[in-house]
Amino acid sequence: MTAKILVVDDEPDILALAKRILEPEDYHIITASSAMEGLQKAETETPNLILLDIRMLKTDGIEACRILKKQPKTKSIPVVMFTALTQMKEMNAAKEAGCSGYLIKPFMPESLRSEVKKHIKK
Repeated sequence: MTAKILVVDDEPDILALAKRILEPEDYHIITASSAMEGLQKAETETPNLILLDIRMLKTDGIEACRILKKQPKTKSIPVVMFTALTQMKEMNAAKEAGCSGYLIKPFMPESLRSEVKKHIKK
């Protein structure tokens, strides 16, 4: 069974890049361009992993992660945060919200593949 990965980012280039890197690895990629769309797709698609940008308009990734971790259907799904920031405050807030890991943008393809493999057992 192909693992499903939900990628949530308001930058279309990041969504396209993640798809280009991960689809050849035989993952089914679902994308969302806002936190609210991501929350809806997490409920309906039940992905095996969520890749979530920290900085987005309206609802940010940290708040979205908190919501995901409170919902019975999504609380056990690992969440890896994308961030262009290297500030410890943001990373600590992401960990407190329940994220399982993070990647600094821009990321290398191998870094993304490696982080995904940590959280998805094929």
